[in-house]
Amino acid sequence: MKIVSLLLIPLALCCSVPVQASEISVCSLSYRPKTNETAFAAVGSSLKIADETCTNHYLIIPFDTVSNAITIPQGEYRAVSIDEEEVLFTTDNGAGHKVKSCPVCDPIDYLVIRKNTPKTLCVKSALKVNSCAVDDSISYVVTKKSHTTEGLCAPSLVYFGRDGNTLKFAVNDCSSISKPTLSYDLSFGDEIRFLDEQIKILKADNKGIFYSRMEPPALKVNDLLSREQLEQELKTKENDKTVKSSDKIASTQNENRAASSEDVQSESSAPTQNIVENNGESMQ
Repeated sequence: MKIVSLLLIPLALCCSVPVQASEISVCSLSYRPKTNETAFAAVGSSLKIADETCTNHYLIIPFDTVSNAITIPQGEYRAVSIDEEEVLFTTDNGAGHKVKSCPVCDPIDYLVIRKNTPKTLCVKSALKVNSCAVDDSISYVVTKKSHTTEGLCAPSLVYFGRDGNTLKFAVNDCSSISKPTLSYDLSFGDEIRFLDEQIKILKADNKGIFYSRMEPPALKVNDLLSREQLEQELKTKENDKTVKSSDKIASTQNENRAASSEDVQSESSAPTQNIVENNGESMQ
C-alpha cells in the first residue's frame, strides 16, 4: 500500500454540462453465427444471439493508495462522464472495492482528472466539491480498454420442430417468446426470411436444425419498389417457377425413357427364347 501526503485543496465548481457515459463509451454489436457460418440450434433455442463490445476510458491505479482521509484501492476505474474541463471516473475499481473517505467526511462520488492539469488526480465529493492531490503524488494512467459481453438476446426465430415439410418457429423479441405460430413450407425452397434476416435450412428434425445465416436481402422491410423493380421481381419469380417446372418435366421424361427402355429389353428377349425352344423341338 502506498501512502501519500495529499490533498484537500478545494477547487471552483464547473458549470458546464457533462456528457453522459453512453456518449463516451463506444459500443458495437456482433451476431452469432456469423454470415455464411453453419450452426446448430436445438429445439426451443434461438437462431441468433448477440455479443456487445464496448470501448471506454479507464483510470488505472497500480496499487492501493491512502491520501489523508481518502483511500483509493488498486484497480480500474471506468469513465462515466466528460465535459470541456474534466473527466469523471466511477469510484468502483471493477472488483467491488470503492474509494472511501473518513467516516465523518463528505462521501466521494467521483475520481476526477481535470484537462488543464492532467497529472493531478482529484476527487469530487457528494457536495460537488473538488479536492486534488499534489501534482504527480499519485501514480496512475488513463487508457482505453474494450470489454465484450457475450450471449445477449437478439430478435430472432426460435426453432420448434418439424411437421412433414413444414418447419415451426416462435419469435423471441427479447421481452418474451411467442407461441410457435410461425411456419415455413420447404416445398417453396430451403431459404426462409424473418424481417431482414435470411436463413438457409440445411437439415431439420425433432432434435434441432442445421442452418446458415445468409447475406442480408437487397429488398428491406417496407422498401418501396419502382415499377421496374416490381417487374424484375415478378420476372424472377416467374423464372423460378419455370425452372422448377422444367425440372419436373425432365424428371418425368427420364422416368418415361427408363420405362420404355425396360419394355424394349423385355420385347427383344422374348423372340430369342422362342427360337431356342423351337430349335430344341427340331433337334428332338
